[in-house]
Amino acid sequence: MNCIELFLEQSRDKRDRPALWMPSGGVVTFSELERFSAKAQTLCLRSGLAPGDSVLLFEGIGPRLYASVLGILALGISIVLVEPWMKVGDIHRIMEIVRPKLFLAGWLGKAWGLRVSAIRSIPQWAGTGALAGEAGGRDFHLEQVDAETPGVMVFTSGTSGNPKGIVRGHGFLLEQHNTINRNLGLDRFPGPDLCIFTNFVLSNLASGRCSVIIPHSWKASALAEVDSLPENLQPETLACGPTFLAHMIDRVELKRLKTVHVGGALTDCRTFEAGFARWPEVHWVLGYGSSEAEPVAVTDAAPAVRESRARGCFQTLLVGRPVPEIAYNLEPESLWVSGRHVCPRYIGNDQANRLYKRTDEAGRIWHCMGDRIVADEAGWWYQGRSEQRPADFKLEQKIYSLLDSSASFVFTDAAGRRHLLGEGLKAHRDRILRECPELEGVIEAKVYRDKRHRAKIDRGLSVKKGAKWLAG
Repeated sequence: MNCIELFLEQSRDKRDRPALWMPSGGVVTFSELERFSAKAQTLCLRSGLAPGDSVLLFEGIGPRLYASVLGILALGISIVLVEPWMKVGDIHRIMEIVRPKLFLAGWLGKAWGLRVSAIRSIPQWAGTGALAGEAGGRDFHLEQVDAETPGVMVFTSGTSGNPKGIVRGHGFLLEQHNTINRNLGLDRFPGPDLCIFTNFVLSNLASGRCSVIIPHSWKASALAEVDSLPENLQPETLACGPTFLAHMIDRVELKRLKTVHVGGALTDCRTFEAGFARWPEVHWVLGYGSSEAEPVAVTDAAPAVRESRARGCFQTLLVGRPVPEIAYNLEPESLWVSGRHVCPRYIGNDQANRLYKRTDEAGRIWHCMGDRIVADEAGWWYQGRSEQRPADFKLEQKIYSLLDSSASFVFTDAAGRRHLLGEGLKAHRDRILRECPELEGVIEAKVYRDKRHRAKIDRGLSVKKGAKWLAG
């Protein structure tokens, strides 16, 4: 087996059809993407790589990234992805663990790599700039591998703790693709998918669908290009996080839009409601999952928002019901899940394995989602992260309703005193303290969010930047 076989089948069947579109970059067809991928394979083979070796890949979102991923995985070679903002010491430890034989990057990635001695010591370097164009290349090669063969190893710093390596094998990638399609039904639509999630782009390629990709900057000019696309490139579906959705609502028309999938973080009810009003004929889906398991639960967003509002929630806390492919245990402090599309043990972080992984008597690996979930007749309800006190989570929801904004959070200092830190709080300080006497104080500070999708609040960084004295 090889997870890239699905793409290859689609490429041979849909050679001249669009596979990717990006603003100012135009269309890349399936045959062009296959040719670019074959060039990535040539770079690997010239560097002496063989199945079982690994490549450190650094390339921005676009055709060269996806061509590199497809070509490398097809050879049975593993891809290592590292967040560029990670601490240098952490990058050194990661390189010692995976020992890549090739660093494949564009000019920006090479500039980043030159700053880190562990990356400078990688034996071979190659540039992704060689992938585009007509000249050169070879026939695309597909190497048969085992389901457990590592495909993509993602090292992430997250918003808490030390970096951990998430291993996605070929079998996992196939199962994730099948689970996404069975439960979200995105492959039922022949038209393009407007997408910001990398795993969804890869799933689209495996389904023969075109992905309309917006660069991470989310510039207005890029969004304007989407609405000016010809009919065959107009998106029929949208897969995004809540921040991107809020950014899109007043900026694009999306006249052929039929369904929207939102996930990656909690979504304010009002964001969904604005979307419902903007595209009233569209079907809305809310997904719940994580980097280690996606999806875990799915629901229609409209009834989830109504039920959340009925219970006084500012955010859409009803996250649905578990997908059939997931086995689960709803423990008092956290949800544990297992399944063929749930990542196995981390690499490079024994502490994270002790905290978030366990193996049962049947040899199945279980993953701790780190979320407190309660169930009733309506479905699963998100009740905060495991490390957060339930009372603090409820207090935050109350404050969000008072302020009509979720750009703040409750922080408990070393003495056990609770403070509210966030944006737009000065004008409401007296009211907040009057309505929430359990708070010690209100601190106006910028709220920092995760750098990938700009949705989840990075609480530790926000405290460090805005009120460092609290943490100490």
